[in-house]
Amino acid sequence: MITRQLLWFAGPWVVLPPVAGLLTLDVSSHDMAPDQATAPRDYASLGNSDREMSYFLNMYLRDTRALDYIQSRPDWDGRTIVIMGTSMGGQQSFATAGLNPERVTAMLVNVPAGADFSGDLHGSKRDFPGWPVDDPKVVETARYFDAMNFAPAIKAKSLVAVGLMDTISPPFGVFAAFNQIQGPKEAVPMPESDHNNLSPQQEGAWYVRNREALESLRKTGGFTPNTRWTRP
Repeated sequence: MITRQLLWFAGPWVVLPPVAGLLTLDVSSHDMAPDQATAPRDYASLGNSDREMSYFLNMYLRDTRALDYIQSRPDWDGRTIVIMGTSMGGQQSFATAGLNPERVTAMLVNVPAGADFSGDLHGSKRDFPGWPVDDPKVVETARYFDAMNFAPAIKAKSLVAVGLMDTISPPFGVFAAFNQIQGPKEAVPMPESDHNNLSPQQEGAWYVRNREALESLRKTGGFTPNTRWTRP
């Protein structure tokens, strides 16, 4: 059997169902055992004025270490790495694909968070984690961890679903980050969708297209993005 690798960036309360023909690894956003109850309530703001102290620093580094681990496994096919996530899992996917452009085959993300942290400063709307934009140190730190910082380095084939009514991952920032991806890419607009936990019934387009892409990756090691929604 061809065993390709799928990384799933999610909280410890989410488990990705097994996908036939794919090795899967669930990567928690938080540095804690799966049986621990919750992350710190204020985790997103911890260290938000210093990029060396930010909670997101070790989160992103752990994601790359997960990539190191799966690529060391003898049951991996040696070629195909798929990363996938929703909301902050999508944010982690952007960081991982951008930090490891030669190692990631495909990135499949739904309503990714963390794009345009400081949107309020330029007529847009800031994305999760909603850091204050009246503190210059926080704004400078935000730029370091923003998905925008990683998107230009991404070479993986990418599928990015966007909720056009999303109030947590506003579409302005998601599309801006999407447009910076350098590899083949496909946007999946969901016109009536808010964030995934608020209107999951409006995310049918993501579920359909993600399933198609995963099936193609499982069979062939790749998928062909539909560029109809890609800005030239």
